[in-house]
Amino acid sequence: MNPRQRRGVLLMVVAALGAVAVFVSVFTYLDAREERLGDFATVLRLAEDVDAYQPLGPDSVERVQVPSMYFDPEVFLGDLSEIETPSDQQLVAASHLEAGVYLQRGMVQPQPTLTTGEREIAIMVDAETGVAGKVQRGSFVDIYATFQPRDHGQACAVRILTEVEVLDIGELRTQETNTGGVAGVVPVTFRLEPQAALRLAYAEDFSTKMRLALVSAAGGGSPGDSEFCSEDMDDLVGGGGPDEGSGTTDDRTAPWGGGR
Repeated sequence: MNPRQRRGVLLMVVAALGAVAVFVSVFTYLDAREERLGDFATVLRLAEDVDAYQPLGPDSVERVQVPSMYFDPEVFLGDLSEIETPSDQQLVAASHLEAGVYLQRGMVQPQPTLTTGEREIAIMVDAETGVAGKVQRGSFVDIYATFQPRDHGQACAVRILTEVEVLDIGELRTQETNTGGVAGVVPVTFRLEPQAALRLAYAEDFSTKMRLALVSAAGGGSPGDSEFCSEDMDDLVGGGGPDEGSGTTDDRTAPWGGGR
């Protein structure tokens, strides 16, 4: 074997060793990657756009395999049957959903069971001061809102609605506040008459903060005045009772429509 042949054989051996080294490196990397990712789970991905409260069935979704470490089964849906639905109801989208979205539990809900004249409306409530983990689906609550003074008026806390049933509570999410911060909020859904829904929509848009007050299972009793304003606080500080200068605005002139 001449020197040129020996060099050729040597280069072939070096190339073979390099190929083996590359193969081992790739195999080791993939094995480490797979070990880090762990098992794979089945998650539903939306195959088409679905508008809010429109039916969502098996043809609307596709099953995909995803790393389980990134997809918590308590959050993401692996099958539509995981949502408890009465036999006479369909599943609908809780809001407008675009194709390609991985379905989370808060995105899908049973079809509303509204009677004639009723409206379903959802508002965003502060998770800490508005819900605090005690208000659940089926709870009865009073809804309060605080308003800052306008046009030299008074600052008031108003009971917007009295003893309304919570139809559903969505998943915790974040929302930017007016001061530029971020707060945890929860979508809470109610079933209301049109006038009550209008009153609630006004309060959500123009109030400083909204709160839910859980009503006792034994009954709400007499709720009292529907509002408490800065003039009432002045009377209390000055020694007057709550009945003196109550500051209760007549329902016909109050921008939020008064109490229940």
